[in-house]
Amino acid sequence: MQLNNTEIIDRHNRPNTTQRVGLRTFFINDGVFVNPYQISSVSIFLENDNTSPSTLLDSDTNLLKSPSSLSSVIKMNFQNSSNDTSHSTFDASSYPSGGATTASGIYKGSQTGEFVVVLDGTLALSGEYNEVALANAASAVNNYIDVWTVKMSEDSDYQVLINEFRLYNDTFFTTTQPLLINTHNYLQPKHVVLGSKIDLKIPTEISLGNKDIDQGMLNIFKDSVITSATITIKKLNEDPTLDARVTVVSGSSCDITSDNTLIYSWDTSEISTSGITSTIGVYTVQAEYTILNQRIVTPQFNLIMT
Repeated sequence: MQLNNTEIIDRHNRPNTTQRVGLRTFFINDGVFVNPYQISSVSIFLENDNTSPSTLLDSDTNLLKSPSSLSSVIKMNFQNSSNDTSHSTFDASSYPSGGATTASGIYKGSQTGEFVVVLDGTLALSGEYNEVALANAASAVNNYIDVWTVKMSEDSDYQVLINEFRLYNDTFFTTTQPLLINTHNYLQPKHVVLGSKIDLKIPTEISLGNKDIDQGMLNIFKDSVITSATITIKKLNEDPTLDARVTVVSGSSCDITSDNTLIYSWDTSEISTSGITSTIGVYTVQAEYTILNQRIVTPQFNLIMT
């Protein structure tokens, strides 16, 4: 995934300690994605040291304990100058694309209800906690939790939401022979009703053709090894006087799940009619992604719009 044109690794994609790790959270209320009214902070703790909520939460408020109680165990803290998610500090354009010594903000993602903080292992990341500068201590292989303190609406109380993630180092390996990587992709769904906003999904089956490769290496490839995925969608014209194919989505970034599925959220009500006879008809969907040093281009999958 990308944030302000910077590639970051999703928490589910086996991030290692030296990468920019995107800790995303999606907020849903009554079946609808919503932006919380305020996000006060996102705090990182070791999971093994805090297996019980009582170690972090005040029994009276069910919020994080006082900073003085947690200052010795907190590993990183993300916070904006304003808690209101409508404030400009939550815009993804505020995320530094490189060269900054701090990147401890909370940012809106590409869709409603999506927010992310970036645990950046590429720089000396720091935040602020209890008005004191806090260096990133979540930089070792371990299991962690990220605690989001949020207010869902203006008249509601603050609450905490707890997620988990793991940093790895076993994504590093050596091999004495070239890897024979095989991929197979397909598209879901293949029929769409015009006006729908849907997630196009392109699952990826990955295998290694090396017969004598170590089983541990094979296991790594069962988890996400795809990076930098994009998608292009073209409309096929029936009018011979027009271009045979017209691009309606050009190289847009995709989400990548932990099982190597590419996901692109497509609002078909926003398809431009420029250069096409009708928005109903046949489209082609094609993805590109990177595995190690290979840039894979999928076949053009047909999709029917009715």
